[in-house]
Amino acid sequence: MRSSLSRLDLLRERRIELGLPADPPRPADPRRLLLIGGAVGAGLVAATVGLSLLLRWQQQMLSNELHRLAPVQSQVEGLEAQLKAERATTEATRKGNLQLAEGLVAVRSGTALMTDLSQRTSTGLQLTALKVNKDDLELKGRSTDPGAFERINALVLRLKASPLLDPATVKLGRAKRAAPETGPKAGPSPLVTFELAAGFREPLTGSAQLRLLQGLGADGMARRLELLQRQGLLP
Repeated sequence: MRSSLSRLDLLRERRIELGLPADPPRPADPRRLLLIGGAVGAGLVAATVGLSLLLRWQQQMLSNELHRLAPVQSQVEGLEAQLKAERATTEATRKGNLQLAEGLVAVRSGTALMTDLSQRTSTGLQLTALKVNKDDLELKGRSTDPGAFERINALVLRLKASPLLDPATVKLGRAKRAAPETGPKAGPSPLVTFELAAGFREPLTGSAQLRLLQGLGADGMARRLELLQRQGLLP
């Protein structure tokens, strides 16, 4: 009974109706399927192992290249540090040269200032002290009668017209007559002493400064200015 049931093929008639062979196709050989599956699996494993080995080889090559370039990187860093230090030194030198050049042609002291003051000091006035500070100057002097105070006031007006001084800062600090003379014919002293202060204008640059120096007769400073401009140390 069991043998007849196992041979019963319920789809036989249906296959015949469809024009297919009456007997079902033979199932594939399990051993063949196993061999095919094993070959595919082995191929995948081999590909994975090969890719892993390739990546490891590339990593080793990169490590070797980085190791080879390590001294070059150190040299580059050293050169960059050296270049940075040289730039800082060059900038410091440039600033120092600029300050020195500006000092060489400064009109706040030297021939230009003395020439300007002498041109504005009239007869009957005598400057007894001159102190030049960073941004201003201090003057002391004296004058004698007649007209001592008038000459002092005129000096203040002339200094306000100076191209070197800021007119708003020219101030007469003190003007005082000297102690009276003694003796039987004593009388007021004809001598008047004074003190004044004035601030400098903002320094000129370029051709304007050159014309100023030439106008004040500071030919030596004017020549130094032209030389420094040609060498690029001054604008």
